[in-house]
Amino acid sequence: MHKVLIIDDEPWSREVIKALGQWDVLNMTVVGEAEDGKSGLRSIVELSPHIVVTDMRMPGVDGVELLQQMNEQFPQVKIIVMSGYDDFAYMKQAIRSRAVEYLLKPVDPDELIAALRKCAAELEAVSVADEKARTVPLPFPSRALSDRYLSLKQRTLAALFELNKPAVLQNLGKLEQLLAETFPEGLSHKQLERLYEDYAALLEQFLGEYNLGEQILSSDSMRLLTNLSDRIEVIGFQYSAAIERIEATLKKRGNLLIGEVKAYLDKHFIDPISLESVAQQFYVSKEHLSRSFKAARDETITDYIIGKRMDHARNLLLLPHVSIKEAALLSGYTELPYFHRVFKKHFGMTPGQAKNSKLE
Repeated sequence: MHKVLIIDDEPWSREVIKALGQWDVLNMTVVGEAEDGKSGLRSIVELSPHIVVTDMRMPGVDGVELLQQMNEQFPQVKIIVMSGYDDFAYMKQAIRSRAVEYLLKPVDPDELIAALRKCAAELEAVSVADEKARTVPLPFPSRALSDRYLSLKQRTLAALFELNKPAVLQNLGKLEQLLAETFPEGLSHKQLERLYEDYAALLEQFLGEYNLGEQILSSDSMRLLTNLSDRIEVIGFQYSAAIERIEATLKKRGNLLIGEVKAYLDKHFIDPISLESVAQQFYVSKEHLSRSFKAARDETITDYIIGKRMDHARNLLLLPHVSIKEAALLSGYTELPYFHRVFKKHFGMTPGQAKNSKLE
């Protein structure tokens, strides 16, 4: 049963989430509540929840800081973010912090249930992957050495999914060093085969996430290599080629959509749109959309929307009959202080200074 922690400074809001959850049906249980980020972090340590449902605006350690710390300290915990404000800064932090979903208050029951189901599915997938990753194909002389092997394998898989080629090659270098020190007389042909099969399974798992199941290099080519160093070098080549292929595939797929996505954003940037809503509009995952847009334009969807809003606000401020508050509202910002912060960060001056100086 998956354990859920609810973090919100409003008691009634926590009660609403508990009432909407359908916990028995989802095979989940609410194990605790917290009223701010600081107590929430303590509760995560004490209760070890699988899922955290958190508000963003809280006293003390707010949602932004909470997400940052969770991302660093508890990367395995699934996060559902909720907020009373369709705030792009919050949404950006939620995306960076691996939030499964970003829900606006008042929370829609169906959206909450869908988010919880998605968390459960991701947890199950991770469990299956971890089980596969915990296989040890070689007869290590101690549990400590075996654990080091497992750790390197899991870190290599994580680096693959991050498309981090340098980290992949670094981990493979550490793997070669570990095996050379542990087996100074060398590995037998059969052991080299088992090592290859273990790391080929990681590559297959990685490519499978992108529906690209075929291998980069045939296993027959690997069998011709009879020493550890050559095997590791070719595994590194395979992994590097896989990362490059995924990057090229993402860019190609993304370019097919980005023109339409950009046109949609240009038309709707004032509306309360989100990465999730845009992804639904184009029937793609938000992760794929985010990666594709960034690859094609070298900026995130959030940054593009903010840029469009700021340009629109700047043009409105040039009109003598439009007040700063009206420019904010007509640019999609309901909170004037937040509009001031974003505008100053974007242009290096306040809306008032821009209006007085006739910013061009």
